[in-house]
Amino acid sequence: MHDFSKATAVAIARRLGEVLGAPVPDALVEEMADYAERCRVNLALDNAEVTAAMMFANPLIETWAPHWKFAYTVAVSLGAKFTTEGFYLSDVVERVTDEFSLERLREGEELALKGYQWGDMNGRRRQFRNALVNVALQEPVAPHAAAAAQVPAGEPELHVLVVDDSPVETELHRELVLALRPTARVAARPSAAEAIDYLRECGARADPVHLVLLDLHLGVAGGAPPEPLLLALHDVLLVANGFHVGDDLDAADSTALAPPKDFRFKPLVALVTSLAHQVVTQLPVREDGSVRSCDAVLPKPLNGEAVRVLLQGCCV
Repeated sequence: MHDFSKATAVAIARRLGEVLGAPVPDALVEEMADYAERCRVNLALDNAEVTAAMMFANPLIETWAPHWKFAYTVAVSLGAKFTTEGFYLSDVVERVTDEFSLERLREGEELALKGYQWGDMNGRRRQFRNALVNVALQEPVAPHAAAAAQVPAGEPELHVLVVDDSPVETELHRELVLALRPTARVAARPSAAEAIDYLRECGARADPVHLVLLDLHLGVAGGAPPEPLLLALHDVLLVANGFHVGDDLDAADSTALAPPKDFRFKPLVALVTSLAHQVVTQLPVREDGSVRSCDAVLPKPLNGEAVRVLLQGCCV
């Protein structure tokens, strides 16, 4: 099972529980996860479509509670149509479930679109991507189930950038990525300035980076030895740090456009730092789990389970 399928189920269950005023039983959460995975696999949905489905599902779950399956089925169709071309409601009936008639699903789409609040769709989709990633980091799929997850056909070769001034940590992150995705390209830069230059060069040659594993406390450009480790978040933020990399990506991004300008996109930026606890307790954390320009915050040392979630969630 893909981590996004389980995260979708957990997100639906949380929202449904809020509406109904009672927690959703674990057995029903498992049913939701199985259904989300069936939709993903049988309809060959990529991460962008799965994310868009949750974006449309969120208000429908509240409006149509407790009928979560109908709400999510309609949302899957809308999400796929919003993201790609050549998708039809009949695909759902033929490949996923015949529990709902074609006519009923059409009526559901019409009702959903009448009440949907449009605006900043690209930025909104990124927020839902971040939320799914952070839910998956909290409640990942069990290793034996994750091993069976299918990668949709046509998913690009992953391009990962590790930004860390520690050669040991850099090599650990590289090994973790390649253990899960042997075909991935993993670049490394030791400073914020060099990472920003690399990302700009990749953007100029239309060679997108999908995932950035970003330390907070970084050395300086040119290979000079890093300053002694600073344990106080306040002090780290006074010098060149990982947030500068994410801030530069935000400045170059067009969140108001869907699709993004020139089909570029901001990579998933995961802040991986020994100061993770200080970051999430001392800085504002958004509802989707992001902090400033970073989409997720994780403590060191990074582990394979977290890397798997990030690799599965980065292509949106």
